[in-house]
Amino acid sequence: MKILVVDDKQDIVLLVKTILEFEGYNVESAYNGFTAVDLCKEISFDLILLDLMMEGKDGFTTLNEIRETKLNKDTHIIALTAKAYENDKREVINRGFNDHFSKPFRTTELIDKIKKIRKKTI
Repeated sequence: MKILVVDDKQDIVLLVKTILEFEGYNVESAYNGFTAVDLCKEISFDLILLDLMMEGKDGFTTLNEIRETKLNKDTHIIALTAKAYENDKREVINRGFNDHFSKPFRTTELIDKIKKIRKKTI
C-alpha cells in the first residue's frame, strides 16, 4: 500500500511516516500542498493523509487539485487535522474527503483505520 503523508509540521510527517513504515507501508511525504499535488501527478497513491491547515495552500485546495489529477482522482483521502468538532468532521466529508482523523492521535487508532481502508481496497 502506497501512502502519502502531507503536513507542514515536519515532526508530524516524520512521526506518521515512521509509524507507517514500521507497519510495512510504502510512504512518501510532502510538507506543503504544492509538493503534494506535484507528487500526485506522478505517483498513484492508495491513501493520502492530508492536513487541513497549511501555509500557502490549505488542505481543501490541495484536495481539490489532487482530485483533478488522473492518477489520484479516486484515491482515498483522509483529513488529518486538529479540527475535531463534529461540525468540522461533517465539513471535511461534505467538501470531498473520504474520512476525518483527529490530531493528536493514538498510533493504534491510525493503524486500525488504515488496515480497514486496505481491506476495502484489496
